[in-house]
Amino acid sequence: MNKHERWLTLLDHARSAVPVLMLSGLAGFTWWLVQSAPSLDGARPAAKASSSPDYELRKARIERYNPEGRLIAILDGETMRHYADGDRIEVDAVQLSARDPKGQLVQGVARLGEANGTQETVVLRGGARVVATPASGAVVNGSRVDQSPVVFEGEVLRFDTRGRVVSSELPVKITHAQAQVQGGNLRYDDNTRTVQLGQRVHGRYEAPARR
Repeated sequence: MNKHERWLTLLDHARSAVPVLMLSGLAGFTWWLVQSAPSLDGARPAAKASSSPDYELRKARIERYNPEGRLIAILDGETMRHYADGDRIEVDAVQLSARDPKGQLVQGVARLGEANGTQETVVLRGGARVVATPASGAVVNGSRVDQSPVVFEGEVLRFDTRGRVVSSELPVKITHAQAQVQGGNLRYDDNTRTVQLGQRVHGRYEAPARR
């Protein structure tokens, strides 16, 4: 095959490839057009929730009331930030106070507090400390309650303002007039003044003197 014949052969191959190239180009353009055009129902991909607070307050207070209008919990903080994502609140230098109808008082402090929009559960993080003080003359199961406060200390403490339960899945130290105990986790029911500790519980207990 001479040079002229080879040239004609290449030209014929190029001509036969033109429809394939056009179809490939048309397919690519069609894909781009479909991806760029809005959907028929007008729906768009959901926007990613912002990680920034939608508002921030200094020296703020939040008060929570029950359905009967009684004040049951107060949150104070140096700074409060609200996040629309999850309707949650962060509180710097948080202070918590909650009193039930019987007069039992629970107070807590920590470097950071977290709560949902209803403030039913408050999580105290960083040097968390909760003090549960019984009401004057309180009686549980027919017996008068020791008036000494119970102090809980840990890195993270969770307080359920509705059920009045203090809990943690991390190590906690409990201090009372007659005892100091440590455990790997905690559940304290302020209604019954009962404590449940787990994982390597140790400490001391001094029985009250008989009268």
